[in-house]
Amino acid sequence: MPSQFPKVPRTKLAAAERELRSRLTKVIHDGGGLLRATLSVREKVCGKPNCKCTRGEKHVALYLVSKQDKQVRQLFVPAVLEPRVRAWVDEYQHVQDLVEQISEMYWEKTRTREI
Repeated sequence: MPSQFPKVPRTKLAAAERELRSRLTKVIHDGGGLLRATLSVREKVCGKPNCKCTRGEKHVALYLVSKQDKQVRQLFVPAVLEPRVRAWVDEYQHVQDLVEQISEMYWEKTRTREI
């Protein structure tokens, strides 16, 4: 849906907002990947009688957890994929933080009627 308000030229934006928008654009366009989820480390005992986990050294597994359509989804993440998946989750959080900061600026503009 197109906006009924004209776009504000970039040169008219406050320096802080230009900086946040630039950072957001860079994160999105760098192509590192974005993944809305959390990572959950789980420890378990397998039950094999001679396994190390029977002596207290539990097996550790990483799961990706996300909610979609009110359903919680979980996916095992193999150790070989952990660095990449962790980076995607971190990048999504970074984008979310930047968007939140920009949103706060617009909240303040609306509150002070600087629109």
